[in-house]
Amino acid sequence: MFLPQHCHLTFRSFAHYMIGSIIPDHTNQDIVDAKNLGLDAFALNLDSLDSWATETVGHLFDQADDSGFGLFFSFDHNHFSSPSEYADFLKPFLSRPSYFKYAGKPLVSTFNGESVTEDNWASFKAAVGDILLIPGFSAAVPSPDFFAARNSLDGVFNWNSWPDASAGKADVSDADDSTYLSAAHGAGKLFIMGVSPLQFKHIDPSDNNWYRRGEGNLELRLEQALTLQPDMIELQTWNDAGESHYMGNWWEEPIANTPILDYVRDYDHKGYWQVLGPFIQAWKRGDSTTAGIVPSGKDVQGAFWHHTLTVNADCGADAFGKPRDFGNAEDVVSGIILVAVGKTGLVALVKNGDRELGQVDLVEGYNRFKVEGLGDGSVSVKVVDGSGAAVAEATGSLSVSSSAALCNYNFQVVGF
Repeated sequence: MFLPQHCHLTFRSFAHYMIGSIIPDHTNQDIVDAKNLGLDAFALNLDSLDSWATETVGHLFDQADDSGFGLFFSFDHNHFSSPSEYADFLKPFLSRPSYFKYAGKPLVSTFNGESVTEDNWASFKAAVGDILLIPGFSAAVPSPDFFAARNSLDGVFNWNSWPDASAGKADVSDADDSTYLSAAHGAGKLFIMGVSPLQFKHIDPSDNNWYRRGEGNLELRLEQALTLQPDMIELQTWNDAGESHYMGNWWEEPIANTPILDYVRDYDHKGYWQVLGPFIQAWKRGDSTTAGIVPSGKDVQGAFWHHTLTVNADCGADAFGKPRDFGNAEDVVSGIILVAVGKTGLVALVKNGDRELGQVDLVEGYNRFKVEGLGDGSVSVKVVDGSGAAVAEATGSLSVSSSAALCNYNFQVVGF
């Protein structure tokens, strides 16, 4: 038992970070940007102990040691079968100044690993020392007695931050998160909750060609996280270009000469920062609703996002074809607009080409919206006051099309 009675020791947040062959200038920029956004650490997704991966890990730890930023490992069990495979690698890092600790203990996580036995987890902890072991599971089934046969675990991270494809055009549910949270706290353990926009992967015609619904996802997930009050929050992800849910920088060197580059080039997602920064501030204050999420020194700020290919578009020239479950996507513009306290009477005008898709009446604080009718042409959002004067506005650099050579269902993200 880790915590005999649950209490928030501190409100920590971090981002999942894919380890690739990334040059030092870029790893350093990632740390600078994440720290400026308010994040406490990166969860380093490591799926190899080859030199290309360990060199990048070394750059990150050297830079984080000097910057006061945290790092911890999330070992990828799509590659590793047993924690014994990385125990010796892990041990020297646990004493690094930048290794992230919660309640004084180094945090170690995973991506998957459901098949690891309780005895193997116990042996791993005995080998590496006093750690917090909180794996990230995507295939486990949450239940009130989840930890009854998992005593060696100090908590769980629910990887599933998107609606299940079988649910169709449904909003993301927090039911599994709630079950995990109750089970963890009932057993004196911890729960990490994920926050993510969408999933879109398009690197072959079969196993790696899918869409997991992002319409209405990020904006609902932020609300759910504040309401549920997990112990920690993990953004999914900082830089996973392959699955399109990157919310930070992606760099070309680890994905050069792959199909990934084709669907992320020109699709910058840093517009999310206009919302994520104020959200992280609210989380760290202990807010339990979105009501206090306001702009950072502006009257209005926010972001909107949308596909640049309509759902029923013609992209038949793409040898990979449309992604699995693309029918769960929608022709909509979604977003979040934050309004400063005291600013009233504002309206957001959403335009697509020469058509106005809709108007959104804004209130002080947090405003999420989803407007239907997306079609050919550029997309813009303009916030006006009662006199019709523009307070803030932005237009996406990429136009929407109903035909393309590439079946690209990534999001264009526009911040303002």
